[in-house]
Amino acid sequence: MSRSVLSLSPIAAHALWAATYDRDPNPLLALEERTVEPLLPVSMEGHVALDVACGTGRWLTKLSRRDATAVGLDLSAEMLHQASRKPMLGSSGLSGSSLIQADCLAVPLRSCSVDLAIFSLGLGYVKDLSGLAKELSRVLRNGGQLILSDFHPSAQARGWKRSFRRGETIVEISSFARSLEGICGAFGGQGFRLVHCIEQQFGEADQPLFEQCGRLDLFPKALGEAAIFVCVFRCVKDPAID
Repeated sequence: MSRSVLSLSPIAAHALWAATYDRDPNPLLALEERTVEPLLPVSMEGHVALDVACGTGRWLTKLSRRDATAVGLDLSAEMLHQASRKPMLGSSGLSGSSLIQADCLAVPLRSCSVDLAIFSLGLGYVKDLSGLAKELSRVLRNGGQLILSDFHPSAQARGWKRSFRRGETIVEISSFARSLEGICGAFGGQGFRLVHCIEQQFGEADQPLFEQCGRLDLFPKALGEAAIFVCVFRCVKDPAID
């Protein structure tokens, strides 16, 4: 059966996706989680973590379990509503005060107030990359860490789409295509020092997830190809005390 295709802006698409975002199996999210999670500190007690484009609170829950004071920011009211319904996790769980509806280019937090920022799979939706890097540099303290993940540029070049299924419709989300060098250059120009970059591929262990989401036909094409990248940056405001 053929499916219709609907192309939407990020804000319109995520308004539709929010209710099922946590329900449906997603191989890309699973790959990103097992790549990024080992990079998080074991304990973040006494530290502030900012989840930029937090969506339904996927990373907020993990940060809260590490005793961070976790703040989630997203432009989508529907995604934030789903995040607000998650149970409290520890002393800093997902209360209303930890969720902020705002643009990532104008983060309503004080300068130098964040120890760790994570931006998960949302970079392609941001038009002003240098503006984003400048704003995240502002809110991070000197020496603070930024973990950035997104679709690998080569995956987009191979025709991969940011999309999800809604009934018999495939919803494709508009995004910007950039090179990995361009991304790292934009953040490097705003005081971020690249610590390391991971270009992650799907492996044989991912086949069951493709089957669960009804996309087993895509698995042979995805196997062994770069699917996501994860960059870890250090914010260096004053090189003299780096």
